[in-house]
Amino acid sequence: MTRLISPLRAIKFAAACAFAACYTLAAAEPGTSADELLADATRVLQQVDSGHYAEVWQGVAPFIQARTSQEQFVDSVRQSRQVLGTVSKRGWASVTRIRYTSVNGVPDGLYANVDFATTLASGKTMFEKVSFQLQNDGQWRLAGYSPRQSQDMGSDTSPVGKQ
Repeated sequence: MTRLISPLRAIKFAAACAFAACYTLAAAEPGTSADELLADATRVLQQVDSGHYAEVWQGVAPFIQARTSQEQFVDSVRQSRQVLGTVSKRGWASVTRIRYTSVNGVPDGLYANVDFATTLASGKTMFEKVSFQLQNDGQWRLAGYSPRQSQDMGSDTSPVGKQ
């Protein structure tokens, strides 16, 4: 026995399929995934933890590379990381995306800060901010790394942490 679908049901089904397809495409747009940012930030922190600063430099946003030499960048990140000492565990605390337009010293664009709560071997908790700039190709490039003692960033929403 063949069962026919009413035209109204067919339209509703087609609309639901179209909505699902649009939602899937929107979710797949470059730069929209918090999971992508977390993975990128975790990779950067693993490189920093293991002293692979030159590898970190390779993923730095072009505006950072234009402002500082590789040697200066490496020295700055190394000094910043030495403040922490041995990390016993680390977990993300927040992911924030910020659009900057006409901010002095910061190129216009979409930025993201991934904040981690980091427990040191001493038992002390510190926080690490890993900042990114979204490039025209849809890839996030590192814009800063900044360890600090307090999660409260106060007025420091700059994506360009220590350089």
